[in-house]
Amino acid sequence: MEKKDISQIALERIRESGIKPISKNVFNLKRVLFWSLVGFSIIVGVVSFSVTLNTLFNNDWYLYNKFGLHFILKSLPYFWVGCLLLVAILGKFYYRKTSLGYRHRTITVIGTYIILTVILGTVLYECGVGDAVEQSLSKNVPIYHIVIFNRSEFWLHPEEGLLSGRIIEVEDNVIKLIDANGNTWGVDISNAFVDRQIKIEVGQIIKIVGDINNEIDKIFTAEEIHP
Repeated sequence: MEKKDISQIALERIRESGIKPISKNVFNLKRVLFWSLVGFSIIVGVVSFSVTLNTLFNNDWYLYNKFGLHFILKSLPYFWVGCLLLVAILGKFYYRKTSLGYRHRTITVIGTYIILTVILGTVLYECGVGDAVEQSLSKNVPIYHIVIFNRSEFWLHPEEGLLSGRIIEVEDNVIKLIDANGNTWGVDISNAFVDRQIKIEVGQIIKIVGDINNEIDKIFTAEEIHP
């Protein structure tokens, strides 16, 4: 029986299967699209980590004493953490499809991806990218508030002791501020703890923890004032 080398056997199977070679242009286009997806997944992961840091560092952790663990759990950035996990899985899948994918173990690929994401994401956070992305999505994408905890809306509940707005007048121990709904409030700050980042002056936007005295006349007593 005539012996056939591997190349002959492979050639015969290709002919029998009717496989046709892909043109160089199509192959190059697929490669460009593929690496574009890899790059896109990395960018999304880095930006997601940046926004996650921004949310965690700017979360109102001091409200734990008032609202307990329920508030903390509700305010965590689940959407962005989900994005991080998704792009990590996609990134691993895409990398496995490359010519280098077989050379490294899964744990190595994921570990490298996480390290790069943490480093680059932290740099973007320090540059203010995380905050800019979150602010842009909040203003321009209405559905964003459905998938993420709406902190701005959360601070518009004076009946629950939460009030925020811009200071429009300062007089002794009483300030006036206008909230996001256009309501003007008189706030007694005589016994309030004021965060050291806050300057009680016209134009300053603040968040207040306290008690409502008169909802009709819009009178509020502050216990804590935060940026």
